Parts: sequence; C-alpha cells; structure tokens
Amino acid sequence: MGDEAIRVITGIADRENRLDLALMELIDDEGISRTWVQSNIKAGFVKCNNEVVTKPSFKVRKGDVLEIALKERISELKPADVEYSVIYHDEHLAVIDKPPNLVVHPAPSVKGVTLCHGLLKDFPQVKNVGSGERPGIVHRLDKDTSGLMLVALSEKGYAGLTKMISEKAVVRKYLVAVLGLANAPFDVDAPIGRDQRNPTRMAVVPYGKNAHTRFKPMQCLGRVSLVEAELFTGRTHQIRVHLRHVGLYVLGDPVYGNAESRLLAPRVFLHSYYLELRHPVTGELLRFVSALPEDLDECWHILGGGDIVYPTVCA
Repeated sequence: MGDEAIRVITGIADRENRLDLALMELIDDEGISRTWVQSNIKAGFVKCNNEVVTKPSFKVRKGDVLEIALKERISELKPADVEYSVIYHDEHLAVIDKPPNLVVHPAPSVKGVTLCHGLLKDFPQVKNVGSGERPGIVHRLDKDTSGLMLVALSEKGYAGLTKMISEKAVVRKYLVAVLGLANAPFDVDAPIGRDQRNPTRMAVVPYGKNAHTRFKPMQCLGRVSLVEAELFTGRTHQIRVHLRHVGLYVLGDPVYGNAESRLLAPRVFLHSYYLELRHPVTGELLRFVSALPEDLDECWHILGGGDIVYPTVCA
C-alpha cells in the first residue's frame, strides 16, 4: 500500500448521538461517507474518551472526547493531466478557475483524478504544502461548483491563507440563480450540520456549526432570481443549504432543490466569481473576477435574464 501518514482528528461531542453520525459532523467533509466512517470504527481507528470503540451505533454523550485516525495515502496521489485554468500564480499562491464536475481533492468516496492531481503536475512544489492528500488546498468548491479558488504553493502561503480565511480576511463571492423572488439584500446566519433524516445531506440544525452568508440581488425576473452570495464561513454546501432554509432553491440542484428548480439549469447554478485578498506574504491587494461559464450564461439568458455587469479588475 505504500507509505501512509496518520492524521488524527479530535473533538468534543456537543450532544447525544450515534458514534458514526457524531464523527461525520466532526470530520465535516462531503467526500466522507457514512459507510467509510463505520468501517473505520469497526477497524479500531476510533476512540471515545481514550477508549477504542468498534460499534458504529455506540451512544456518544455530550462532552465525550472523540478521536479518529485518518490514513493519508500519500503514495497514491500522483501527478496527472487535469483541465482547469490558472488565472494568477507566484511563488506563494495560485488562483485557479475550476470547471464543474471536478472534485477538488481525494476522498474515500472519490474515484478518478481530482484537482490535486493536476496541481501536482503543474506545480510540483505543492507536494510539500499542506496535507499529503490535499496538497495546497486551503478551501474547497463543491464538485458541481465552478469558478475561482485559492491554492497555496509554499508553506508561507499556506500558513497565511489559512489564517486569513479563518479570520474572514478573504472576500469570496458567488453568482447563484434561484427559483423564487429575491429582490432585496438579506443575510442568513444559521448553523449547519448533518441532516439527521439523511446524513449525506446538510441542513440548518441547532447543533450545527456557525455559518453566515450574505445575499444581494443582481437580477430579479419574478419567478427566478440571480443573486450574489458572499461567504463569511465555509461549511459544506453552505450557500445551497442557506437558500433552501429561506425558501429559495438553487436551479439545477438535485440535492437541495425542488421538483421545479432541478429542471431549470443544466447543473447546479453556482459559480465562484469574485476573490479579493491581501497577498499573505507581500501585502499586495489582489482582486480576481471570473464571468459565468458558457453553460450557465446561456441558461440565464434562456430564462430571460440580461447581461451581467461584473466588477472591473485591473490586471
């Protein structure tokens, strides 16, 4: 199997729950399946209050200390040709434009190449930045989400970017089309966690992690609206979950949409279109804009939308 590094994740249970569900909330990674978590529990890789537990249904109590050891299969992550665009790069960071249907990093449920495989080919130095299975990755985009992403290319860049993101010093804005009327700005500040009825989905739940999104209308056609979503946190599926929470459904979304919204776009209508930050090493102000890809732009015009006015960014 080659060399493997162990990454240990620990946390404290904030409520009573099954062990497998509590661990999924702790790991908070869309690439981690409940079946994979259960197999790790049965294999003896999980502890509760420093005692190995091998039953996925074991009842965790509030305040219990949980620990899971994740194996990072470093030798299995090889450079590969992956299609994506590089918008900017220097010694410490890169800004890339991710196409849809591309997973960012490997996970137990992911087969085939990911963005990380492509980064290893195009930026070999990224191999030693961050974790072995997620070289250079400081934030994620969902598989179906297109658009701008930051990637660290040096340890200085990685440390600076992760700190800036945690301190909300990176401006991240998305364009998203929804079924419903959105004609005024609004915020959704509501915790997100695993949906107890369907643990493969996320939902607004009282036991979830803090999540905050700000929405601003861009174009409103009555039946459908185009809004700008600005992230202040980075929870799994955050924008889609927050919109569903207020009765708005992302077009083309098979998971969080409704019967009508799912049919109105060729894929999830969500695009990371704007990034703004101070360079983590030089302090230079950086701004980047990515226009809607052809498939989403065509979809919006078919629905009756007009041309989108994007922020002006100096090269």
